[in-house]
Parts: sequence; C-alpha cells; structure tokens
Amino acid sequence: MASSGPIPSGGRSELDRVRQAVAAYFPVYETRLGPQSVLFAVHVDAAALAFKFDQLRQELARIGYIPILRRETGEEFIEVIRKPRLPPRRAWINVVLLAATIATTVFAGAMIWLTYVGRTVLGPADLLYGGLYFALPLLAILGVHETAHYLVARHYRLDASLPYFIPIPPPYILGTFGAFISMREPFPDRKMLFDVGAAGPLAGFAMSIPITLVGLTLSIHAPSLPANYCGPSILGQSYGNLLIGPSLIWAGLAAFFPSSIISLHPLALAGWVGILVTAINLLPAGTLDGGHVFRALLGDRARYVSYATAAALLCLGLFYIGWILFGLLVLVLGLRHPPPLNDSTRLDRKRIAAGVLVAAILVGGFVLVPLATPTGALQVRDAHVDELKSPPLGAAIAAYVNATVYNGDPIPRGLLYNFSVYNVSNSSGSYLSGPALAAWEANASWTFVLPDGDRIGPIAGGWATLPSADYVTVSGSTETLAEVEFSNSEPALEVGFTLHAFEFCAPVGGGSVVSDLGQYSF
Repeated sequence: MASSGPIPSGGRSELDRVRQAVAAYFPVYETRLGPQSVLFAVHVDAAALAFKFDQLRQELARIGYIPILRRETGEEFIEVIRKPRLPPRRAWINVVLLAATIATTVFAGAMIWLTYVGRTVLGPADLLYGGLYFALPLLAILGVHETAHYLVARHYRLDASLPYFIPIPPPYILGTFGAFISMREPFPDRKMLFDVGAAGPLAGFAMSIPITLVGLTLSIHAPSLPANYCGPSILGQSYGNLLIGPSLIWAGLAAFFPSSIISLHPLALAGWVGILVTAINLLPAGTLDGGHVFRALLGDRARYVSYATAAALLCLGLFYIGWILFGLLVLVLGLRHPPPLNDSTRLDRKRIAAGVLVAAILVGGFVLVPLATPTGALQVRDAHVDELKSPPLGAAIAAYVNATVYNGDPIPRGLLYNFSVYNVSNSSGSYLSGPALAAWEANASWTFVLPDGDRIGPIAGGWATLPSADYVTVSGSTETLAEVEFSNSEPALEVGFTLHAFEFCAPVGGGSVVSDLGQYSF
C-alpha cells in the first residue's frame, strides 16, 4: 500500500478495503471522495459509539489510516485520512536529555544542600547528598508523572514517545524545567484524552505528598545557621537568600509541623517543586496536561478557558516575571487544543469527579510568586535621645540614644548599626564645621548596648559602627532595639544624631535604612 498521498492512491481495491472496515462497525449509506480523504455517511448507535469507533481506529491504523468522526447538518460522517509519515524514534535524545538533567539537578541539589548545612565551598559529599535528597526525589516525581502518561497511552495503544527531560543550568536554581512526552497520533476520544492527560498530574501529585511530608519532618532538625550566613552564589543568584511561595496544599501540609521551621531540607524543597510543577502542568491552556483535561471536560468550549488562562498568565507577570515567559510559551505552542477523533462521546461521572479533583489540585498547588528574594525591608521606629543618668567620668555632655529597628522580611536577619552625629552647635549657638567639628568629634565616645546586655566600646570619633562579629539577630517580621551611650568631654549646646541600620546578605536596593533620630539639647 502507498504510504502517502490522497485516497484512493492504491486503486479501487484500497478504497473498498477502507469502506469494508468502516462498514464492519457503522452502517454506511453514502460515500464521498475528496482530494485527501474519503467521507462515509454512517448510522451511529450512541450506546456503542465509543467502543466501535476505537475498534475501527485500531483496525485502520494497521493499514495506515486514521478515522475522524464528524457531525454536519444533522448527519454523522466518518472521514478517513492517510496516517502521516512520522520521523523515526531517536531514543538517544531522551537519554542525553536525561543525563544532562541528572547533572543539572544534582548540581542544583548540591548547592541547596550546601546552603542547608551552612557551608560555602562545594565538595564531593555535597554532590552526593544533593543527588540523594533533591535530584533523585525530584526526578522520581517527574519520572512518575511522565511514565503515567506513557503507560496510559500505551494501554490505549496510542503512539507516545518516551519522556523528554528538560535540563536548565545555573543560575536557575532548580536544575530543570520539568519533562514531557510527545503524542505521535491524535487522541481517539474524550475519555482517552482525559485519562492520558490526568494520569500524569495525579501520579506526580501522589508522589509529591509523601516526599514533602518526609522533607518537612527532616526540616524540624535543620542546622541552626548564623543570621549573617548568606549562602553560596552562582552567576549572581544567591542560594541562601530566597523565599518560596507557599501554595494552599503546601500550607496545609506544613500546618502539621512546627511553625519555627526556617530552613527547608532539600527533600522538602523537592516535594514543593513537585506540587508546583503539577499545578503548572494543570493550567487549562493549549496542549498542557490541563489543556487535555479541560478539553475533554468542556469540549470545544475549553478554548475560552485557554484564552483566559493565557491572559491571566500575562497579567500575573506583574507579580512574577516568570509567568509572562510561560504565557508567551503557551501562546507559541498554541491555545486551541485539537479535538479528538471522536468528539461526540461524553465523559462518565467517575471522570467528571476526577476532573473536579484535578481542578482542586490546580487551585491548591498554584503559587502567585513561586520564588522571591527577601526585600530587605527595614524600618526605624520610636527614636529617642535621652539624658544619660550615669555619664562617664570627665564627660561634659552625655546621652542615651536608641531606636527600634523592624525587620520586614519573614526570615531572621543579621543587623549592624552605625550611629553618627551632625549639626553640633557650641555654647554660643554656632554650628561647628571643618577643623572645629573634627576636633569636637575626636573627643566623642560611643558604647553600644546589645540586646543581650553585652557592651561594645568605647569607640572614639564622630561615628561608630557595631563590629561585624557582634551583629544583632532580629527574627522574621519582628523588631530589636538599637541603643548606644554617647558622651563627649567637650561641651555642646545641641547635637543631632543619625542611625544607619544595614543587614547581611542585603538584596539590591534593600537591606539598609538611614534615620534622623533628631536633635538633642544639652
């Protein structure tokens, strides 16, 4: 039989063979020849439609044809077209991509493990633990997801490719963009479209939950890291200065664990990625898994949901730029899902119920901002300059200077303080400047009073910075007191004080605040 071209390219006997196959399942009362297909007007028994059409599909596939069920002007037609010639399978591509993804995720896991234990130099042991606790569980989630697609497709005798894994090198911190399989033929009907589309996310989600729970359990025993630890950095991307967005599902699982967990174990992060990837795949757009599921559920009306999803992704880019890139990818791949060969057979109640579950996983697993850098939001509140009740010996003036520094980030920060003076006026009310100001500042003395009662100083000069070894730790979304005792052996009528607070691991454009504490009259 010829492998390409219109029907009937192999003679009348070929057309008869196709017609005989169709007539074996559906009574044919009219035949119409087209340039690239043949159209059979048939009688359809709705109760047996799904079974008979699938049997016809398999029989025609053996001789190189594909049937399409169509309804026009109240009549049912089966259009038969020649099956397109497909390129040969290249399994080596799957193997190379898998090997590359193993390498990128092991490296990503090693950097995450390095951050978890509080080191900065990567060693062989970090690669081992990164592979064991991050790369292996993450690839297991992705592999189970895609294998479920593949097995269900093969169960229905559909031609599907092996999984293609997508490696992503640093500075992308997770090492992969996921995986996919390629369907090498159209879906026969809505039921198969739904089953293949939903199988992957449901299997991957089921794999993600126990991995997340075990990871959160291990996170309870996370090493206590100093607040001035910034973690390793690759190509400008810091691994130790990131926040993950909690989805509803993640928050529900985390509710069973202590709220004091700050540093996530790499295994917990792998579970978080698995939940997020499942939700992203379930977005009802184009040929994503969610596109398959919602096309099966809603029929051709799913195109409106697909359009709305793409528009929503572009709008969500205002909060997280990654959604703009993903929305553009969806647009490039196509928003309208191709219909199955048999678009008439409806889903049963079990599949509709499974569709509700899929929608719940989509809503519960989606995150508006998956990854974010702490803002470094610092605020200075309640500044006071008061008389120092016990001034040092020989002090002409003395003051107790303090202010509350609020950490707006949800994670602990290591803070340093810098106090300085300005607008110093002498007993006649004239403001000092130049050499006169420098001489007055040389006689100044500062003593830091830390929250734990330790005292650092005295430090001479017009300004004083808390030594980095004596930084102050302020917990997430809480405040701490910055206080200093100031004195000078030279008198002054009025002195202005400034506080500069800054944090370790500060992000660009954040992590620092300067506040005028006001002027104090002596």
